[in-house]
Amino acid sequence: MTDRGAPGGSTRSAAEWFAVMRGPAADAERAAFEDWRQNAANADAYARIEASWEDSRFLANRPIGRNRDLSRARRRTPPAALLAAGIAALTLLSASLLAHQMGWLGTPRGEPRAATPLAAGAAITYARLADGSRVTLDRGTELRDLSTADERRFMLVRGRARFDVAHDAARPFLVDSGASRVVAHGTVFDVGIEAGTVRVTLIEGSVEVRGRTTGAPAKGAARFLAPGEELLVRAGAVGTPARAAAASLAWAEPMISFDAEPIAGAVAAFNRGSGRAVRLEGEGFAALRVSGAFRRDDPQGFADALAASFELAVEPAKDGSLVLRARPSNAPVRGEAGAR
Repeated sequence: MTDRGAPGGSTRSAAEWFAVMRGPAADAERAAFEDWRQNAANADAYARIEASWEDSRFLANRPIGRNRDLSRARRRTPPAALLAAGIAALTLLSASLLAHQMGWLGTPRGEPRAATPLAAGAAITYARLADGSRVTLDRGTELRDLSTADERRFMLVRGRARFDVAHDAARPFLVDSGASRVVAHGTVFDVGIEAGTVRVTLIEGSVEVRGRTTGAPAKGAARFLAPGEELLVRAGAVGTPARAAAASLAWAEPMISFDAEPIAGAVAAFNRGSGRAVRLEGEGFAALRVSGAFRRDDPQGFADALAASFELAVEPAKDGSLVLRARPSNAPVRGEAGAR
């Protein structure tokens, strides 16, 4: 499981990198670590260390692990060597136990957990989680809380969610979705499902994105995102981080802003975060442009502001939507509005 001299620019072993990336120097070493992990052999060795550590962490929380006396461990053993030795010993000790008691992703088969659902209907929904974290659910989103005493874990079933994670060093914060797992390190990030593809976007802090599959190794190396970056996970394969579009970062904000946006585009963008649709009916709107900030949860206010700015009529339709059309006595005023 060593990789000394392998392509990737570092002579550290997988065990040494594993210790570094979970220590105080993780941020400073991240660029060098990602360069080292570009090599397929290095990535595979690191993934095996990581998988062994997850198994051993479970065992440490079982009675057999809690009752072990490690006080005689030699203090002068290098941290990386101690970590590697501990992983090997705990993995061997736990193998038969895990085969009978563990399901996929570390769920004990003899200890079923009831998933607590969180769901958003026709409007963006804001909620505070039991640990103090905050979550914003896009329209039609379903999120399940699978947390235990040892970890905070959530399953995104459909839609898109933003997580503002409260710090808790003792309980990692995990979000599973499709073929991806996001490990948060005190941060703000989005996870969304788009036609079978998972999109992860980081706003603040740091997250690690991993692929996950059943009965087979995950495809592609795990990736760390920097603020303002996003990546896609397809069929368990983790893509390359790229700069996120500004529009994809603003969807969860309570206000939506436009700067000389064509009215058709502004209405479409507003509707994506509102429970009540606003529609344009008729012709003559192409030259109208909208500037201003509007509350996402106030479609009536948005429609009224456009109607006042452009001398339009606003009427409720039978389906509940709000229809904007030219007033019978005049055509829409052509120009730019500063509605707020």
